[in-house]
Order: sequence, then C-alpha cells, then structure tokens
Amino acid sequence: MAKLGMPNVIISFKEAGIAAIERSKRGIVFLVLEEEEAVITQLTTEPEEGEEVIQNPFVVYTTDDIPSGLSENNKDYITKCLLGYVTAPYRVKVYLQATGKSGADKWQDSLKAIAAERWDYLAIPGIEEEQLETVGTWIKTNRENKYKKVKAVLPGYVGDFEGIINFSNKTIKTATKEYTPSEYTARIAGLIAGTPMTISATYAPLSEVIDCDKYDLDENDEKVNNGEFFIWFDGTKYKMSRAVNSLTTTTEGKQEGYQTIKIVDIMDMIYDDVRTTAQDSYIGKYANTYDNKCLLITAILGYLKELENEGLLQKNYSTVELDTETIKNYQLQNGLYTKEELADMSDDEINQLDTKKKVFLKGKIKIIDAMEDIELPFDI
Repeated sequence: MAKLGMPNVIISFKEAGIAAIERSKRGIVFLVLEEEEAVITQLTTEPEEGEEVIQNPFVVYTTDDIPSGLSENNKDYITKCLLGYVTAPYRVKVYLQATGKSGADKWQDSLKAIAAERWDYLAIPGIEEEQLETVGTWIKTNRENKYKKVKAVLPGYVGDFEGIINFSNKTIKTATKEYTPSEYTARIAGLIAGTPMTISATYAPLSEVIDCDKYDLDENDEKVNNGEFFIWFDGTKYKMSRAVNSLTTTTEGKQEGYQTIKIVDIMDMIYDDVRTTAQDSYIGKYANTYDNKCLLITAILGYLKELENEGLLQKNYSTVELDTETIKNYQLQNGLYTKEELADMSDDEINQLDTKKKVFLKGKIKIIDAMEDIELPFDI
C-alpha cells in the first residue's frame, strides 16, 4: 500500500534555475537568555506590583516591553538587539532558560521550546564553544529536513552553511561595557533583522562601538572569504564587513548567491510565503484540475511580480508554469500512459493530464543583490 503521510509543499532553489500570496513580516529575532529560576517563576506567575504576568517565551517590540525583573545583562542584550540598523527588528522574541545547565546539550530544551515559533534569526548570548556544533546542527536540520528556514548568529563558528552567520570578532568595546563575541550576537542578529531586503548589512555602522580587534586589509579579505561576518575599523568609524554567511563550500545549484545574507533572506521569504499560502489556501481546498492549477500559478506569479516591483527580483523575468517533463514522467512511472502515447501529445495536452494529488510546477526568478563592488576607472 502506498504511504501517503501528511500533505507536502516542497520548494527548492537552484541557482541555475530557481523554482520556487501574502507577504510575510520579516525580521524576527529570537533570543535565548539565561536567568535565575526564581526570577523566571516570579515573572511568569507573580510579578512585582505594576507589572503584568509574562509568558515564556515573550515578545518585545520596544524597550518599554522589557520586564524590569530581568538581570541587567539580559536587559542590555534585548536593548542592543532592538538597535537594529535602518529599522529596529520587526519584533524580538525572548525565551528564558534557568541557569545551572552545562554541556554540549545545554540549550536543547530551549530549542525544542522555540521550534514551533515563527522567527528568522536566533542568538544565544550565553552560548559557549562546546555548544556551537549542537546548535548549528539543529539549525541545519530545521532548514533542510523540517521546512523551517531559520538562521542563527553564532560566535566564531565555521558552520560552512547558509543558515549560520559566523560572527568572528574576538573583542567588542562600547563606552560602557566590553563584550564577548557570544554576548554581542544579540546586537548582530538585531542589525541583520533590521536591514530592509532592498539593501544589505554590508558596511552597516555601529555607532556604539569604540574598539574591537583589528586586522589589515588583506586579513579582512581573507576573513570574508572564510565566511566570517565581523566589525572592522575603517580609520574613522566601526562598521560591519561584507554581509556574508558562513557558507564557503559551493556546489552545483548552490553557488555564490547562497553566501550572501540578503539573497538567502529573500529566498527564505519566498519559500515561507508560498509554502504557507499553499497550505492555508490551496491544499485540500480545490480539486486538482488544470484550471485550478492555473489559478495557483497566477497567485504565485502575482506575488513574484510584487517582489519585482519592490526591487527584490529582476523585473519581467519571473516565471511559474506547469512542469511538462515531470508530468510526463509521472504518467510513465504510474503506468497511466505509454511512452508512445505521450509522444503523440502536445505539451498543452500533457499539462492537462490527471496527476492525482500532485501539482508539478517549475519556475525561475532572479534575485537583485545590493550594490557592493564599485569599479570606476578614469581616463585622464
């Protein structure tokens, strides 16, 4: 007996031909913070007079939403995250973990607690070196096997993966405090989340930074090529390096574009939006007829045209259509038609054949990157 399982929406991206509705709000950061268990209990059951009971996790929109009972360090991490870049993050979600745990699996229970939540970037200001691989693997598993396109900012972790941002500074100083790389991941996650998708976080200034570890230009180039995202000093101000993630090993279908934070963000948005809309508005709600497949194509194309008009995709390039070759193979594999019968059919006739529960589509888009490399030779 064939195994049906749950209905699926499988969307994949290949740089040679990207295959891919209501636009979702992006820029949500999840912070996992350690706090004394007594404080967590008080905040979630019997807060101080004048404060409301909070949930765990809870949501912060502005500094006014930060519970006063939190430790000063945790208040600071949330405040730094809210600094953002062009804008503040759309929202910051916070999960409080009781202090006292250790080891490589220290954050596992917290990761399980936030797994079903909707968010874009994760930062854990208390994470230590022995826990990086566990968290990095969890991010990779979610992106590749659980249809959840989440990303994490991890300190000094060579993840070699588009879902991991390797924040590689060794020291960061502000006028009031010196931070470890782990502690400053909250600020970096907020900065990325506060970057509009029309631009990148490359050279985003950090006005609060007064010192950090410094390298010469060749070393900075090498760090970028190694998939590091870091603060550097240009002689006048402190700002971010080229906005790349930790992916350095490119493969067929996963080339240079996958190394760019901006492009991965746009791919993730399209993936989430099309998948969510298909689940909410199409799966189980329409007969799988040719006409209804065309309605789905029209909806996706309208969404992509919207992104073209916003400057995220190249204008007049996006396409979505029925995948004739895959439909043909489906007919052959399931014994519905012979090779000879299919050979006598036009593409339009093949596209109108019954595909049971399956809808086979293909498409292409071209994501617009930010202006980063400028060349201008002058003739004199």
